[in-house]
Amino acid sequence: MNNYHTPVLLNECIESLHIRPGYDYADCTLGGGGHSEKISELLGEAQKLHCFDRDAEAINAAKSRLAKFGSKIVYHCKAFSNLKTELAAETLGGVLYDLGVSSHQLDTNRGFSFAGNDPLDMRMDASGGENAQDYLKKVSEKELAKALKENSDLEMAGRLARRIKEGKKNTAADLSSAVEEVYANRKNDWNSLKARVFQAIRMEVNSEIAEIKKSVEAAVHCLKASGRLCIITYHSKEARAVKDVLAFFEKKCLCNANMPFCACGGNNRKIKKVNKKPIVPSAEELRKNSRSRSATLRVYERI
Repeated sequence: MNNYHTPVLLNECIESLHIRPGYDYADCTLGGGGHSEKISELLGEAQKLHCFDRDAEAINAAKSRLAKFGSKIVYHCKAFSNLKTELAAETLGGVLYDLGVSSHQLDTNRGFSFAGNDPLDMRMDASGGENAQDYLKKVSEKELAKALKENSDLEMAGRLARRIKEGKKNTAADLSSAVEEVYANRKNDWNSLKARVFQAIRMEVNSEIAEIKKSVEAAVHCLKASGRLCIITYHSKEARAVKDVLAFFEKKCLCNANMPFCACGGNNRKIKKVNKKPIVPSAEELRKNSRSRSATLRVYERI
């Protein structure tokens, strides 16, 4: 378990979830089980924590860490976009997301990290589907440039896409080499640039934005009244996807603003913000846990 790192914003998440007796909860991003472990410590014997992760390897490793909680834990080896099909409406007291790639996945040999020469896989579910090598060979130069720009706001995305398409696309080292060639005059920024390139491609391989939108919408329906939704994001596109979905559920009325009166009934609103501004890591956490540096926690409540 040494490759499972400290969970981000742990205390802030637990406080924001407002865990209470008689409610079941869901951790939609089980990962190494750090958040799930703390949540489970606060649950009574009759309460359940539903843990989602589409990476079977992560599920199996977390089971060892969480074995002490016995039947409190219900594992779902599925993408979190399946939340609505796995759990009934208005049954949960809280749902937690820690989005992005897990520390464990960065430490595997599946090409999530630019540090090394692992095969370019990047699938969060390694049991099937298109891997990063397949994606990079199939995607057009234009679409790849769009993904690099939109997912990670990369400058010279077109030039980088052309270099990637022209070169080898089998290993993490191949992709890193492309970054170094295109950004040759920005050597001090190579690590940051590589991280953003790997992020952009990983997001496409795993359809991350579509998955986030589908799951967050499902989470709203699965929450009981006063249930909490806590979501940690790490970059602007994740955050925008979350805010776009939840902005819809914050609206009372869905009528066109030009209409002279409300025709929809004005009862669409299902959630409200708990914290007006996102919660960010403390200076102490930033010092101890480098993964937390870009984390922001948003908290909503079902009404």
